[in-house]
Amino acid sequence: MKIIEQLLKLQELELGPAAKAPATRREITVLRADVPPQVLGHYDRLVARGKKAVALVRRSVCSGCQMQLPSGLYAKLLRDDDICLCENCARYLKVAPAETVVASLVSAETPKRATRRRRPAPVAEAVAA
Repeated sequence: MKIIEQLLKLQELELGPAAKAPATRREITVLRADVPPQVLGHYDRLVARGKKAVALVRRSVCSGCQMQLPSGLYAKLLRDDDICLCENCARYLKVAPAETVVASLVSAETPKRATRRRRPAPVAEAVAA
């Protein structure tokens, strides 16, 4: 399980209705043990401020602050090779599941080459003498 997915699961468990249940507390403890300390520290600071720490991104917009992401950050997020933070609200970003499928379909298609229209050959007019 990737770090962002672990954080999202952790957020759902901690903010869910069964957060105080013993089984949920054990699962939260296991998830917290798997997350690197630097990431967990940032997560805890965001939660301490009363914010959700992980925001989903839909149509290049952070669901935490409703701000448009820069195109470079959004492209990096779609590649899914690094942990990304929103530049405005500092939340961890995860692409919404439906958008991930669309992005993979778009990247899988081969672009069509633009065809140039050719002008018809000029018609030689008969010169009347």
